[in-house]
Amino acid sequence: MRDPREELAERIAGEVTLSEEPGATIRKWREEFDVAQTTLADELGVSASVVSDYESGRRENPGIGVVRRVVEGLLAVDERRG
Repeated sequence: MRDPREELAERIAGEVTLSEEPGATIRKWREEFDVAQTTLADELGVSASVVSDYESGRRENPGIGVVRRVVEGLLAVDERRG
C-alpha cells in the first residue's frame, strides 16, 4: 500500500506539470494548504517574489525540479502544522 502523502505529492506535481497555467495551479495548491507565499519561500530558501513570479506567470514555467521542491515544501509546512 502506498503512502497517502506520496500519492498526494504525485497528484499535485502531475496537476502542476500538466496545467496550461502551472503558476496558477501552484497558487491554488498553496492556498489549499493555507500557506503564505513568504512561508513557502522560506521553506524553499528563495524570496517571496520568486514564488509570486512563478504564480503570476512572470517567470517561465517551472521545471520538474522546481515543481518537486514546491510540492515537498508545501507538504513539509503542512506536516509541521500537524
